Amino acid sequence: MKTVRVLIVDDDVIVRKTYALTLRRLDLEVDEASSLEELALALHRVTYDVVLLDLTLGARSGLEGLPLILKEQPYAGVFILTASNSVEQAVECMRRGAAGFLTKDLPHEKLEEELRRFLETRRKSEATGHAGSLPGFIGESEAIKGLKARMERVKDIDSTVLVLGESGTGKEVIARALHTLSNRRGEPFCAVNCGAIPENLLESELFGHKKGAFTDARADKKGLFEVAAGGTILLDEIGDMPLMLQTKLLRVLQERHFVPLGSSTPVPLKARVLCATHRDLQMEVASGRFREDLFFRINVVVLHSPALRSRASDIPALVRYFLEQCNTRFGRGVLYPDEALMARILTFPWPGNVRELQNSIERGVVLSPDDRIHPEDLFFHLNTQQNAHALQVARTGALHFEVPVENVLPAGLSLDMPLTDARMAFERAYLEHHLRKASGNISDVSRAIGRYRADIYRMLEKHGFNAEGFRGQAGEARGEQHA
Repeated sequence: MKTVRVLIVDDDVIVRKTYALTLRRLDLEVDEASSLEELALALHRVTYDVVLLDLTLGARSGLEGLPLILKEQPYAGVFILTASNSVEQAVECMRRGAAGFLTKDLPHEKLEEELRRFLETRRKSEATGHAGSLPGFIGESEAIKGLKARMERVKDIDSTVLVLGESGTGKEVIARALHTLSNRRGEPFCAVNCGAIPENLLESELFGHKKGAFTDARADKKGLFEVAAGGTILLDEIGDMPLMLQTKLLRVLQERHFVPLGSSTPVPLKARVLCATHRDLQMEVASGRFREDLFFRINVVVLHSPALRSRASDIPALVRYFLEQCNTRFGRGVLYPDEALMARILTFPWPGNVRELQNSIERGVVLSPDDRIHPEDLFFHLNTQQNAHALQVARTGALHFEVPVENVLPAGLSLDMPLTDARMAFERAYLEHHLRKASGNISDVSRAIGRYRADIYRMLEKHGFNAEGFRGQAGEARGEQHA
């Protein structure tokens, strides 16, 4: 069996450890989670081939986690674990999208057989992949056609590929599709979110470690670079990788080998490396947050993931696809949007791209009282004061600026400035606003803007701010907001 990554989700530690021991004997990479919260965190960090999901997680149903897995990692095979052998439960789980239903008294040989069958079926399916029929590539817009053509040209070139695009455009879908197209398709595909794992754990996640390398290293562990040997590894959100690890990654890419923590023996790098980010890496280089030499090393073959607004002709097909998915998953029969609602959907700019559209369709299906999608459900996430203008666009299908955009720019920012200077000025104004709003509380700022505390401190240093100087200014910020 090819090395694959499995996540066991069970609130019983004995059950988790028993399954983990069995699967590790099969040379599988195994992670564990004990709750739906830990499941969500694990899905955000690493890509899994298989998830073993307990039907009962304390007072909650494991089925609550099934939609999350299918949405975040649709390529993973989800096998439901349960202590009972209920045909009705099995049918319900399969109807919702599970790949299998396993009782906990099932001999481990049978478990291995089920996993082997699932992985072999997927391998055969991937082996026939071509750019015209790749999962996730929905639509026939010029942007998508151009992307497919470029992927066909570089699919078998053993070079680093950088996937650029806004959040929510499907950069991991592109990376996985490129793997499916390539001559590495029968080997593992591994992905790691470089911005979601703490710095002290990310190095071990990438390069592995030897037993005793650090306090919690109770056994040898292969890193993703080794797990993906012969296959593909995706370093997602590489723009958020800490500088120290950027240095080590550069050395790995140059020397084509790496050394696990606690070891002195180099391991050859056999995986193809793909990188992805929503950040402007040139801007990150200019600000000192990203190494210039690493940027040049990964900026070899570039694939651009198009924003949804640049491929609006694909929206009807995407809506139909997501609607069918949701109807199947939730056992609903919600109808395709009528002409009036579709006009609004087509007019809205979808700043969150395909992910925002997908989440909106799911919400519309879940909240529908009459098998129809209603605008107030579809665009519910915009119903805030900050997004009033976007909601107006969604409702009326028209763009309208009552105030010239020049009149609402932050102080110190001008549309006539060079782009680099404009970004720096905006970042300064943006940081100052959130520091005032949080009264200088770094943790609150970190949560509000979705960046690590270390990033906030670097921004403070870059712009010459002192957080202590913003104590007690939350009221001022609120006054600014309503001025």
